[in-house]
Amino acid sequence: MVAVTSGPEAGAVPAGSGGLREVEFAEFFRAEHKKLIRFVIAIGAGGDQAAEITQVTFVKAFEGWDVIRAPRAWIRRVAMNELTAARRAARRETPQATLPDTPVPVPVALAVELSEEARQVLAALQALPPGQRQVMAWIIDGFGAAEIARELGVSPESVRQSHAKARKNLGRFYGWRTK
Repeated sequence: MVAVTSGPEAGAVPAGSGGLREVEFAEFFRAEHKKLIRFVIAIGAGGDQAAEITQVTFVKAFEGWDVIRAPRAWIRRVAMNELTAARRAARRETPQATLPDTPVPVPVALAVELSEEARQVLAALQALPPGQRQVMAWIIDGFGAAEIARELGVSPESVRQSHAKARKNLGRFYGWRTK
């Protein structure tokens, strides 16, 4: 038996049953789910699409949980790849003449409560070029230049340059004077 000392699953979990793995993943999911939806929105997805991409990403994370070394970065990288794939697929789709008459359920993304300030930040991010928006989304989620560079496959200097340009562009968006 393994003792879990925090969270709603506190208690004994049979060792080797996958129970501890599931508890660890559940804690990670609770901590990162809303953050990942916000991240996906920040890099350019709509609310419903962000919720769907987040769900797919967490399914993949659970499947590979035992081998993922940096899960916070891993889920963001997978989510970026999923958004890119969804955009490519959308370009290949044939538009339909009519929309279905079925009611649309309340989006899962509404579970992510955004303050007015957060909505303004997301709107400002949407005005940035994609590369700058991507870097800012990672920075907002607490990643440093070296981590971002590794996940995006670019140099840390490139990340710093994108960050500086994004800050300058955001300053213009907010009407701040820039040097």
